[in-house]
Amino acid sequence: MKFKDNIKFIKVAESKNVYEKKGIKIQFDGDDDFQVAIIRYEGKLYCVDNICPHRHADRIFEGIIKDKTVTCPLHGWTYSLESGENVDIKKGIKKLKTYLCFEEDGIIYIEEPKFEIPKWRK
Repeated sequence: MKFKDNIKFIKVAESKNVYEKKGIKIQFDGDDDFQVAIIRYEGKLYCVDNICPHRHADRIFEGIIKDKTVTCPLHGWTYSLESGENVDIKKGIKKLKTYLCFEEDGIIYIEEPKFEIPKWRK
């Protein structure tokens, strides 16, 4: 655990396990929907929810990555890696939550996520 600018970060992976234009899934304890995707694009790391808000599939980490976006491999919804926004507003306004992340000494840290029960499960 590390603190930067009063934000708590947690260790989630080794840098060597996240390749360019690829993602990995990080599953947290407590709920099947408590997971994020760590994605490397142009050398920079991004962290977003791994559950696609379109059909609630946990496949964002397997998405197609280009132009600072990730496209869900199941139904083609595309999200900005920086903001989580859906880039095709015609498909709706659902978005991915984003988290701050950084690398230090070969370790990837992300802003500690807080699990919230998804709206679709309420």
